[in-house]
Order: sequence, then structure tokens, then C-alpha cells
Amino acid sequence: MQPISSAAFLLFKSGYRLARAMNGAGRFPAAVEQSEELDLTGRVVMEPKILETVADDDRQVFFAYFESSLAHSFWRAQELSLFKRASTAFERPVIDFGCGDGSFSACLLTDIDYGVDIDRAVLSVAGGYGIYGRLLTFEEMQRAIPPASIGEVFSCSALEHTTDLDACLGEIARVLRPGGRFHFSVPSPGFTEQMTELVDASFAETVNAFMYHRNLLPQTEWETLLGDHDLRVERFDNFQPIAFTRQYFCLNLLGSRGVGQAPGLATARRMFWRACRSPMLAAVAASIDHPVAVGANFFIAGRKA
Repeated sequence: MQPISSAAFLLFKSGYRLARAMNGAGRFPAAVEQSEELDLTGRVVMEPKILETVADDDRQVFFAYFESSLAHSFWRAQELSLFKRASTAFERPVIDFGCGDGSFSACLLTDIDYGVDIDRAVLSVAGGYGIYGRLLTFEEMQRAIPPASIGEVFSCSALEHTTDLDACLGEIARVLRPGGRFHFSVPSPGFTEQMTELVDASFAETVNAFMYHRNLLPQTEWETLLGDHDLRVERFDNFQPIAFTRQYFCLNLLGSRGVGQAPGLATARRMFWRACRSPMLAAVAASIDHPVAVGANFFIAGRKA
């Protein structure tokens, strides 16, 4: 995939710079402005639909196909694999914190006690999967779940978006019983570094704003924040090398917001996914199983004291 990826990324970078030049500014204002709003982007699917998945059992790597975005599928495959591996030791009751539309977690587990999100619209979609015992907003979680009653909280790429990180960590710590664990994934400052190296600082700023990235914290800050809430860090993985991030942006070219809008591209995207599953699974395995100095993501586990 590497030669194709390099050539495709030149096309991606050229297209981005052309669009930026046509916009007449150093960045896309609309994307930057939306970072001040609440992040209500948790809906990737419009209705409950079990996603097509594929697994490499030998390497314990899993890939779920989101029809609107092969790039999103590629990125999430890393997290799906990491959470799948960790889920074998989850203790009930379990909370999916920042569950979004439920499509990711429906590929992970078949029975989750609680799903929590700030957006009622995505909770209504998540309810259609039938995997959650109860679906709650953050405010409802504070009232409905007793202290020290939960065995596991997991959260896939949600905490980077919140406008009140301390309140979220405090609530997660409140509901976890002693010895309960919190597994979560978040983008790291390395994602900004990689985007700056691949294109430039303006591109990094634009993408981070578009993705509502508010809390891209270094390892030391995460360790301090978790410690402040009696969560002892047991695992801290740095994953997603720059080559993987380059491939992610190349796959964006086939997305529903790129050339994928053209008639017939949805079919072509699915054909590409089926033809390239083996190398993509290998890329996911390489990303999560080989430590890197600067990765775009963290996978973290903390245990309640």
C-alpha cells in the first residue's frame, strides 16, 4: 500500500492547498468557528445497522466497515482491536461513556449496562441496537448511577471533545468501585505534530478544529489528571505512526465528503475495502503492536484506588 499511499497523499495535499487558496485565507473559518460549539458529532450512521466486520484472529485485529468513510473505518479499526482485546477482562456493570450512535460498540460487545452521551439524538439511534440496558445523558448519569457501583467504564475517542474534562473524569471516578477500571482512547499531541509534518500548521489547526479536538494532552497531563481522581494508570500505549496517518488522509479521498460524492463511488469504495482488507489489517496490527516515539493516539487504562 505504501507506494499508492505516497502518490495519493500528494493528490490529497495538493487538493487541500488548492481549496485553501480558493478560500482566500490561511485556514477554513467555518471549521475553526465550529470548535466553539458543543460537539454533537457522535452520529456516524443514520439508523441502527450492524456493520460488516472482518478479523485477523492470529493477530487479534478487527475491522468494521463504515459505509460513508473508509478512512473512519481504518482509524477506528485500531481502537476496535484494542478495546476488543481489553474487553475480555471487563467486569460488570459496564458503562460506554460517550457512546455516540452505538455503531462502534455494537461491533465490540453484545450487552452493555449503560450508554452515556450528551446528545439525545444519537442516543435514540444507539437504542436501536438493543445492546444497552439504559441510555442516559451525562446529567442523567449523575442522578441515576450510584457511587462505587460500576466495574468498567470505557470510552472511545470522546474525552478529547469535552468542554469540561475534569467533570467527566470526576463522574467516571465517582461511579467506579474500588478496583474498577477505566479504559479509553484519545488523540494525542502527536496527531498535531504528524499533520504539521505531513502538510503544515494551518492544516493541523483546521483538522483539529473540524474534529472538535479540545483536549490533546501529553502523557504527563493525563497521568496527573487521572491521579487527581484516584485513578492509577496501569497502561499507557502510544500508537498510530505517521505512515498510518498519511494512509488515513489518503482514504479520505474516497469518502462521502470527497470524490466519494460522485455516483458509483460508494460501490467502488466497498470494492476497494474488500480488495485491500489484508494490507489494511496488517497496517492496523503494525500500528497498535509496535511502540512509536510520536503516535497520533493514546490507549490508556486506569484503576480506581
